[in-house]
Amino acid sequence: MLPAPFGSIPDDLPADQRAHWQRRQLTARNALDSQALTGTAANAETVASLQRYVRGEITLAQAIAQVRAQMAQEQQSYRQFLNRRNLI
Repeated sequence: MLPAPFGSIPDDLPADQRAHWQRRQLTARNALDSQALTGTAANAETVASLQRYVRGEITLAQAIAQVRAQMAQEQQSYRQFLNRRNLI
């Protein structure tokens, strides 16, 4: 598993926003840990999406959608690779 470089909580955040940051960070770490349990380590794009979620730039639903789209693209590329190998 890649380290979860979500950064530290900005010092200037008010207490309520600090609590939200911590909750998002815990959620993101749990998502990475869950993915690692399936035997699929998170790649840099997945971590980047979760970083944006932790910083509050996007929602969890948006981060999940980005990860799903990226995984679908990877699967399609892999299928194309396998198809090319079978044709040779």
